[in-house]
Amino acid sequence: VHDDRLRAGYRPQAGGVDADENQGQGVRPVAEITVRRGHLLEDAISQILPLGATARGRLAVRFTNAAGGDEAGIDAGGLFKELLSEISSHGFNPERGVFTATAGGLVHPSSGGGDSHEGIMLLELIGMMVGKGLYEGLLQEVQLAPFFAKALLGIPRTLDDLPSLDPELHRSLVQVLRYDGEVADLCLDWTVQEECFGAVVTHELRPNGANVEVTNENRLGYVHAVADFHLNRRSRNANNAFLRGLSRIVAPGWLQLFGVRELSLLMSGGDADVDTEDLRRHTVYSGGYSKDSRSVAMFWEAVTGFSPEERRALLKFVTSSARPPVQGFRHLHPPFTIHKVHCEAPSMFSFIAGPDVARLPSASTCFNVLKLPNYKRSTTMKDKLKYAIKSGAGFELS
Repeated sequence: VHDDRLRAGYRPQAGGVDADENQGQGVRPVAEITVRRGHLLEDAISQILPLGATARGRLAVRFTNAAGGDEAGIDAGGLFKELLSEISSHGFNPERGVFTATAGGLVHPSSGGGDSHEGIMLLELIGMMVGKGLYEGLLQEVQLAPFFAKALLGIPRTLDDLPSLDPELHRSLVQVLRYDGEVADLCLDWTVQEECFGAVVTHELRPNGANVEVTNENRLGYVHAVADFHLNRRSRNANNAFLRGLSRIVAPGWLQLFGVRELSLLMSGGDADVDTEDLRRHTVYSGGYSKDSRSVAMFWEAVTGFSPEERRALLKFVTSSARPPVQGFRHLHPPFTIHKVHCEAPSMFSFIAGPDVARLPSASTCFNVLKLPNYKRSTTMKDKLKYAIKSGAGFELS
């Protein structure tokens, strides 16, 4: 991603593949974004959406808390990574009615997601943020349904794609194709019905479709028309809105170089658990720590004992992404770093009993740095790490 962007003539960004401790805030932002955590999507729509293709540049982000005060984070790329993660989490949430998910958790626009102005704006924003993540090499935690990814790549969707959207509907259509008797006996016509805000709405699949019955002779066309309606026609407005936002950041011609599976990997990485040994091999140490430090040994002992969910939470805490890089941690840039935070123990007996170092771990997501106090006991190390990664305290945890 980094080399491709340089060849295309784009300047470095502050985060993602261009993150550099010597660069930090040296990249001049194209816009300064102030986001209230309680109104995150509204603020993002009003401030990011109007930027259009300009949003390829660095966006300097400032979060404000519930009391109206600025959070403690200083944006050298990490706050934007946090914003990207939060927008994806809130925007793709099926409870908003704009996106929904398959039984396997793969997201796509809901059937009515593009029917309102607000839905169109949210779809364009999410498309821009997905494009921004691809552009900067930042992994996101959602995966697109294959038929939706095909729509973005310009690949036709057919009856074979319907099972991933609605397996029950697909089985019903196959039964119509295989029906041995007269299909006219099933009393089908060329319409489909859906419930919209409590009312049943009828859509015709062809002109005067309500008065045309499905017969043995035309059932193949009927089945494909139903599949086309659900995969293409009904979601066209939503798909186009999402693609408009995405295209502001990443040219469609670039996207079409990839297949559905490749796009999924580029966007969200792999599904595998965090490989602790691979992460350990490619971790660097600073501030006085080395791979042989006692606190470092306790850290790796704690991480090895974590559940897969806790390891992903730790990775998210440090890098803003819960998914490991597709080809391993040697491709994480900047590398995962453990920095020593020297703290005096309350007692000389802290190694065996009594109070230990009270400070919590913190992180600089701009540079993938975990700031780890020199705890004296492994139990303290494990408890403090778990508390920090599960706190959800934004940039005000200390």
